[in-house]
This record gives sequence, structure tokens and C-alpha cells, in this order.
Amino acid sequence: MSDSATLPGVDLRRDPRLLIAMIGLGLAGVSTLAVVPFETILPPGIHIPRLLLLIQPAILTMACAVLGWWFHQRTGLGAPVLSAALARDDWQHPLLRGVPGAVAVAVTTAVILVAYGLGTQDAAVVTPQLDIPLIARLGYGGVGEEIIARWGLLTGFMALAMRLGRGRDAAFWIANAAAALLFALGHFGALFAMVAHPSAVLMAAVVLGNFVPAMGFGWLYRRHGIESAMLAHGGAHALFCAVAAAGLVAW
Repeated sequence: MSDSATLPGVDLRRDPRLLIAMIGLGLAGVSTLAVVPFETILPPGIHIPRLLLLIQPAILTMACAVLGWWFHQRTGLGAPVLSAALARDDWQHPLLRGVPGAVAVAVTTAVILVAYGLGTQDAAVVTPQLDIPLIARLGYGGVGEEIIARWGLLTGFMALAMRLGRGRDAAFWIANAAAALLFALGHFGALFAMVAHPSAVLMAAVVLGNFVPAMGFGWLYRRHGIESAMLAHGGAHALFCAVAAAGLVAW
């Protein structure tokens, strides 16, 4: 099955400005990790300059920016707000159209994050915690992780599923689940850095607490574009931090 046959009539020409913009957004998001004190969870005796720790996420973000840019038109996914702005077209309408869904998913995700925080407070008391400032949660969490997990991985998985003969709907949900699972498992690195021997219940909570919101972000990406997913992801972190600042749950 050829790419052109997958989505008849779709213009597969790629706008390099969109790639540059996506890489720029991704690197801006990665740069916010510079305020995160990663040294607090490094093993004793190991000292790594904080900026060196940003190299891996920067490379991953750029690679996923390229992957999503290469395949997004073939899958019907996209960045309608950014694309319209680059074309000097009406970008406000696609932005506002995605806001209600983004708010709903953000609130749902914040509830999940609060429930996770309350359910794992006992483990947090006996382990070193990574203090992640809000700017990093918004920048890398809301923007960088969406470029990696949705723009890059979900789009790539969907293109692969379509190439293997799956219809668009089936290909999307397969890709959404696969990207969400990888997104959830990607949090194990921080988990094992903070908890030497996490229980099966804690690991399951980490997976479910990230998988379910990621499925919602993927749904927003398909329905309203990557910008809506970014708004929901960042908004969820902002709401959670507001609850934490009120003393209702630990950071």
C-alpha cells in the first residue's frame, strides 16, 4: 500500500518551517529542565553537570520532532495552530476549538495525579524526592513530552500501522496505546532513581497514572491537534501544582 493511497488527495509536501518551529519548541521545553536539581537523586559519589543531563532528552526531542514532521500528513494528524500561524492564516479558531477538550482532559489528569500523590505519600516519605519546578513541568512536561510521545511516537506508530494495512481508526488507537505505554514506562527511570526497590503496586500505579492521561492527550492530538494536547498536559501540571501548593498533596 503506497502512502498516497493511504490518504487520497493529501498533500504530502513537508513545510520545513514547521519542522524548525517544532524543534525550537522542543528544545525550549528541554531547556527548562536546567532548573531541576537532578543531583539530589544521583547515587552517592556521582557528580554529573546538570547541563550534560539535558543532552539525551534534547536529542530524543529533536528526533521525534523530525519523525512527526515526516509522517503527520500521511496519518491525518497535525499542528493546526502552528501551521496556520506559519502560513499567516487564522490560527485563533483552531486554538479555541481545542480548548474545551483540553480543559476536560487537564482536569481529569489532575485528579489522577492527585490520587496518585495521595496513594504514594508513604513511599515518598522514605525516599529522596525530585523537586520539579512548575516551569519544567510546563516546558518539558507540557511541550517536550508531547513532541516526543504524541507528535513523534504516536505519529510514527500510526504511520507504521497504516503501512501494515490497518485502517485509520484502528491504526490510531493501536498507535495511541503503544505511545501511551512507552510514555508510562519512560517514568520508571525516575521511579527507580528515587525508590530502590519499588513494589509491584507502586509500579502499577506509575503505569496507570501515566497511561490513562496519555491516552487522553493522544485523543486530543487526533481531534484538535498537538497544541490541544500540549495545553491539556501543561494545564494538568498547573492544576496539580495548585493543589500541592495548597498543602492538599505532596509534590
